[in-house]
Amino acid sequence: MVLASLFLLVLPMARAGFVETFENGSDDGDWHLTSDPGRLLVIEPAGGNPGAYLHGQVDSAIPTWYVPLGTAPTHFLGNYAKKGVGGMSFDLNIFSGLQVPDRAVTLDIQTTFGTGDFSKGVDAYYIGTDISKLPVGWHTYAFPVDANSPTIPPGWVVTRGNGKRGTDADWQALMQDVETLGVELGTPGFFYPFFFWDLGLDNARIAKQYRAP
Repeated sequence: MVLASLFLLVLPMARAGFVETFENGSDDGDWHLTSDPGRLLVIEPAGGNPGAYLHGQVDSAIPTWYVPLGTAPTHFLGNYAKKGVGGMSFDLNIFSGLQVPDRAVTLDIQTTFGTGDFSKGVDAYYIGTDISKLPVGWHTYAFPVDANSPTIPPGWVVTRGNGKRGTDADWQALMQDVETLGVELGTPGFFYPFFFWDLGLDNARIAKQYRAP
């Protein structure tokens, strides 16, 4: 009876969500803003939403907070379907950047199916909140995922690595093997000039349920 009770307690914990607050130097996901080691990337002990946060700078057309390909172990990659992922959210602060039309926060999820070759993988993105007028201070950006959906969920665009339109089967395969993800400050299909960005990331969350900000 005791063992059965313990099993019931452990199972929900194994499937529960996770939030990276960057407190005490924690960085589940090894979040990056650029691969350039000369650029600022540091966990600040205060000034986040609240408390600690990840502070980064980059010269880019589309600055992107990302979990590097194949990072392990981390809550943010792997088998989303098995984890029962239903949504993700991120707190962002744009300290400085370039204000242009048609810019939105986009969640991009990718896999190479273990090949390391994106042309053999699948990509899916969801266009979120418009930030053409750059917001001031900390804001939460949330995205529905529905990893167990048998079809491509509304709002998601799925593409194969060869450029062809993705199918429901591609969505299911991606959700079983997520290898990298990025939170992009840009809308796919639009082009922007390069600019210096100073950004903050806090409360990176992966959860069983989608929660609107």
